[in-house]
Amino acid sequence: MEKQDIRSVLDALPEDEIVRLTAEKEDYLLTAVVEELERRRRFPVVELRGPESGRRTVANLFADRARLGRTISNVLEVEEKARALAGPEWVENAPVYARCDTGDKVNAEELPLSRHYREDAGRYITSGIVVARDPDTGRYNLSFHRMQLKGRDTFGISLHSRGDLWRYWNRARELGKDLEIAVVIGVHPAYYLTAGTRIAPDFDDYDYAAAYLDEKVKLTRCRTVDLAVPAHAEYVLEGVIRAEEFGDEGPFGEYTGYGTSRSTRNVFHVTAIARREDPIYLELVPGFSMEHLLLSQYTREIILLDQARRSFPGVRKLNLPKNGCHFHAYVSIKDPQPGEARQLAMLLFGLDRYLKLVVVVDEDIDVFDEEAVLWACATRMQADRDVYIVPGVICNALDPSSKDGVAAKMCIDATRPAGFDGRRITLPEESRRRAAELLGDI
Repeated sequence: MEKQDIRSVLDALPEDEIVRLTAEKEDYLLTAVVEELERRRRFPVVELRGPESGRRTVANLFADRARLGRTISNVLEVEEKARALAGPEWVENAPVYARCDTGDKVNAEELPLSRHYREDAGRYITSGIVVARDPDTGRYNLSFHRMQLKGRDTFGISLHSRGDLWRYWNRARELGKDLEIAVVIGVHPAYYLTAGTRIAPDFDDYDYAAAYLDEKVKLTRCRTVDLAVPAHAEYVLEGVIRAEEFGDEGPFGEYTGYGTSRSTRNVFHVTAIARREDPIYLELVPGFSMEHLLLSQYTREIILLDQARRSFPGVRKLNLPKNGCHFHAYVSIKDPQPGEARQLAMLLFGLDRYLKLVVVVDEDIDVFDEEAVLWACATRMQADRDVYIVPGVICNALDPSSKDGVAAKMCIDATRPAGFDGRRITLPEESRRRAAELLGDI
């Protein structure tokens, strides 16, 4: 079994982590299924198989922390591992090029794309990893960008994150060129988590993926652009982002739970579509879904916690909660000194520009239990003493309450103040175990 494809990950799933449904894919269906599962506090992988077409679509793969933790390694040693595993292993006759359509045979309208929300402008690729190279250094970059189907060989693409791809496109434009890209759909989660990780500019993103995989990446060369892509992907779309062509794109349901038309209005022209035999289409449910948020939060949580501990050894746990849309963090600390919670919050604001609310609690509070965090706010915090606000700070532009990419940052110190005399009530662990035995499956 090939380690670097998505099939090995799916085959290894315990049966209680996958829900198999028989139905043809239709607009809104997978999104509605995943939202209903989340309402029931369930986060399994969802497989949809068409009874007539035989097409297989998979969604919700990234919705569970424990599942993600089983698929990658070396998050805190990633730079050291990336250097040790630098450089790809090249694969000839790559599975993803079992079929490759070019020229007049290109037809993106045949792809099993979905419309996810009524507010969406059309059908979108949500699970595509955009592969590009720095026009000056040649280093590879992996990133996420929404892509609206416009025709047989055309997508609207937005570079609104103003990240590396935006910089590459502008540099290519200065050189009078279109920017070559490849869009990879359905590959090992290590590649997806790499695309969601903020990586130092002197590293090649493929080397980060190798570190997460704990082995060299297996790549193959594209047919119509000068790029390399994962050899065991399910689909690859090759093409260019036009230097001087623009078109409307959006609105689209973003992770904030709002449809947004914010877009750079770029155009992706497709020159080739490659796919495996009987390809699996991976869907990433957009909007305010657990997998949409957790995909980019998983490594951020681990890295932020490590960075915080370097300055504050008493820090215990850190959670970027789903309902915070990337903007909230809950962090626990042991025996903080006066003013230490506020200092910790300021550090986190500096490390992550997305954050606009940090709640600091004592180590007895489980930061992954939001009821416990709110209880700490209710019983250990006074607003006039424990709330600190910093106005006019850079933020994420997709925050619909922000203005011109600027917002206020707020720290809530919900740790016990000096002289606190509240005594938390508890139960013996033996009594809890006995109660659980008596209740059984009730």
